[in-house]
Amino acid sequence: MKKNTRKSLILCLVMLVFCGLLCLLPDPYLNVTSTFPREKVRIEAVDNSLLSAVGITYNGVQPCQVTILSGEHKGETYSSYNYLNSALDKDKLFAPGETAWAMLQEGTNGLTITLIDHYRTTIELSTVGVLALALILFGGVIGCGAMVSLVASAVIVWKLLIPLLLEGLNPMIAAFVTVIVLTVIIDLLVAGFTKRCLVAILGSLAGTLTTCFAAVLLTHLLKLDGGDLPYVVPLLAQSSMGVDTRSLYIGMVFLANSGALMDLSMDVSVSMEEIRCHRPDLSRAALMKSGLTVGRSVLGTMTTTLMLAYSGNYLSMLMYFVGQGTPLGDIVNLKYVSSQLLNTLVGSFGLVVAAPLTALIAGFAYTGERPRRKVA
Repeated sequence: MKKNTRKSLILCLVMLVFCGLLCLLPDPYLNVTSTFPREKVRIEAVDNSLLSAVGITYNGVQPCQVTILSGEHKGETYSSYNYLNSALDKDKLFAPGETAWAMLQEGTNGLTITLIDHYRTTIELSTVGVLALALILFGGVIGCGAMVSLVASAVIVWKLLIPLLLEGLNPMIAAFVTVIVLTVIIDLLVAGFTKRCLVAILGSLAGTLTTCFAAVLLTHLLKLDGGDLPYVVPLLAQSSMGVDTRSLYIGMVFLANSGALMDLSMDVSVSMEEIRCHRPDLSRAALMKSGLTVGRSVLGTMTTTLMLAYSGNYLSMLMYFVGQGTPLGDIVNLKYVSSQLLNTLVGSFGLVVAAPLTALIAGFAYTGERPRRKVA
C-alpha cells in the first residue's frame, strides 16, 4: 500500500471517530416533547369523511388506526388522528398500508399516538448507502474520502455550527470559520497531505474571502436584510429577536458557495499537477498558462451551475410570477428574487478570483524554479 494511500485511510478513520464523538455531544435544545419516544407505525385504516377539500389541499381531521412496529409497544394497535390545515407544504395524507413516524406519549388516558409524517428514514439511508458504494467503487480511496467528507460536513454543521449560532455567535464569523475548517478537512480527505491539497486549499480560501467581501458589499447596496430567509420569523420569535438576520444571510451566502470554490480550486490544482507530471520540462509560465486555460473552462460551466442551481430551487416562484404577468422589472427588484440573484453573483465573483489565484499558486508550488531577477 502506498504511503499516501495509507495516510488517507488513517485520516478517514480519524475523521469518522471525530464525527462519532461529535454525535455524542448532548443536545441542549431538546425539550420535554422531544424526549418522548418515536416509533414506526403502520397505518391499518383511515377515515376521510371528516376532511374538507380546499382546492388541492384538505382541511379537517383524518382518524387513523395504527399498529406500532418498533419499541416496547410493538404489535399493539391504537387510534390516532392526523390533523390537516390546508397547508400543502406541511400537511400529509395517509393511506392504509403506509408506514409513518409517530411520537408516543404515555398519559392518564393511556397511550397517545401523534403522527409526525411518513416514515422515510429507510429509503434515505439506503440511498446514502448506494451513493457511498458507488463513490468507493469508482473512486477507491479518494471516493472513500469524498464520502467521509460528506458525512463530516453534515455533522459539523449540525452539531457545531447550528448550536453556536443559536447561542448567539455572529453568523458571519461562525460561517466563515466553518468554511475554512470544512475546506481543509474535505481537501485533505480527497487529496491527502500533498501539494495538490495545499494549492486547492489556498485557492479556495482566496475565493471565499472574495465572496465574503462581495456579500457584505452587495447586501448593503441592494438593501437586503435577510428578512426573506425560510422560517426567519419563527426563528426570531424563538430567539427573542436575538438573531442578526443580515449577518445570517451573508453567512449562508458564502457557506452555500464554498462547495463550488472547492471544486474549482481542486480541478485546477489536480490538472496542473498532472500536466507537470507528464511534462516536467514545462516552464513555470507555460504551466500557469495551462492552469488558466483549465480554470477558464471550468469557470464557464461552474458559473452556469450556480445559476441553474438557484433558479432551479425557485422555479415554482418564477413560474408564478410569469404566469400572472408580473413585469420583469418588478421581479428583479423583489427582495427574495434579489437575494437569490446575489447568491449567484457572489459565488461567481469568488470563482473568478479563485481560478487564476489557484493557477498562480500551483505554478510556484509545482515548479522548483526560483523567479529570476532582472539584470539592470
